[in-house]
Amino acid sequence: MDPARWAEWDQVFADSVAPVLAAGQGDQWSGTRSIGAGLVLEEAPGHTPGSSVLRLESQGRRAVFVGDLLHSPVQLAHPSCNSCFCLDRAQAAASRLRVLERAADQGELVLPAHFAGPGAADVSRTGAGFTAHWAR
Repeated sequence: MDPARWAEWDQVFADSVAPVLAAGQGDQWSGTRSIGAGLVLEEAPGHTPGSSVLRLESQGRRAVFVGDLLHSPVQLAHPSCNSCFCLDRAQAAASRLRVLERAADQGELVLPAHFAGPGAADVSRTGAGFTAHWAR
């Protein structure tokens, strides 16, 4: 990791995270954490410190909100492809692959935050990557 990049993230932390923690409104955790009926936070490290995904299970259906784990549909076909914002590229790619494998294997609907278009996809394995079938 380029030390100059850490300096940028120090500024982001100081601006956006430190005030939340100082106000006693932050809740630090690791691993997985249940936050309500059918809602589980799960670490997905690599993009930025504290990166996570949110899993939802309700009435026998599952979804995963992937946040910054996916920035482009290209990352479905090539999970090892990182965005320029991934601080630990190897770990980000490993997290992306793990989350997509589970989604494909367990039928979780994937909800990426950064894609244009419909907003949710069923994913299936295609060779070393995945394809998306946009949910309606």
